[in-house]
Amino acid sequence: MVKMNHVVLAGIGIAGISYFSSKNNREKARVMINNMKTKADSWMTKKKHMKSPMTKVGHSDPYDFADNEMVSEGAMYSVDYYNVVEQED
Repeated sequence: MVKMNHVVLAGIGIAGISYFSSKNNREKARVMINNMKTKADSWMTKKKHMKSPMTKVGHSDPYDFADNEMVSEGAMYSVDYYNVVEQED
């Protein structure tokens, strides 16, 4: 069993060396690692920092019930105002 693990690890090492021997493959791996770092950093900062109210403008969160209620009331106000103006004419 132990000998099999060594053989598998050696095979993975040889495959890695042969893959990274090409400059194009090394560049692809470097870009992929940098993309993963960027995604992880953005995910971590999103968890640490609360969004400001200005960031939220135009991007309503479906679970922010107070904001959704305010938006729906605002929409009804404009519809009611339009109906009153149209009915007066």
